[in-house]
Amino acid sequence: MQSSAQRLLVVEDDVTVARALSRTLARRGFSVAIARSCMAARLLTQPFDFAVLDLDLPDGNGVDLARELLDAGRIPGVLFFTGSTDPTLVARARRIGSVVMKSSGTSPILAFFAPESTDPPQSRTAPSNKARAYRASSSSSLRKQRAR
Repeated sequence: MQSSAQRLLVVEDDVTVARALSRTLARRGFSVAIARSCMAARLLTQPFDFAVLDLDLPDGNGVDLARELLDAGRIPGVLFFTGSTDPTLVARARRIGSVVMKSSGTSPILAFFAPESTDPPQSRTAPSNKARAYRASSSSSLRKQRAR
């Protein structure tokens, strides 16, 4: 039997943050794969429905990794969950997807993925077209799953 849970890739080098985020998203019905570095994310060859990436990673940055995964068709959209203090890197991330600061907690991420959500969470930028398309398709898919 094939699972219909949305597959999320979480790339986060802080073990505590990665586990907490993974558990939070899994409780919401997502199937979550965790990678702790850019290289570990590259080794996961399957496609994902979406990615949540940290910006500051031990072997690179989330912006470059996101571009690589998007260009390869392995993810359709990305949300950055970061504590980065590098304004240039954060600005680059905002050109690709939404940015949520870790200091805001996981609530903005949950709001981003909430099927009934129509208002963007306050602590992130407006979602990209890819993110909007993901939200629309995942919202429909999640409503169908919950109706079962």
